[in-house]
Amino acid sequence: MAQIEPMFNKHYQAAADANVIVKNKPGFLHAIIVGDAVASSVIEVSDSASDGDGNVKIYLAGDALGPATYLVNARFDNGITADITSQTHVTFIFR
Repeated sequence: MAQIEPMFNKHYQAAADANVIVKNKPGFLHAIIVGDAVASSVIEVSDSASDGDGNVKIYLAGDALGPATYLVNARFDNGITADITSQTHVTFIFR
């Protein structure tokens, strides 16, 4: 019996960090799932294979971003890289 490949992949990031490489080549970001409410948090997602401060396409900031799911549905021509400030427990759903 053939296995069915999942439609999307996931990248889980437990702690805040800079230059979190979700995908180091072109891709499609479907959603960002934020698991915790954290004060003064920022999630910045760039169209880059290595630099979270590169060509910023998504910028989420707030006193408490989560818990929530943010639908993105955006194409990234170079890669998907994020800078995450203060926020914890973030999952990127991509292909």
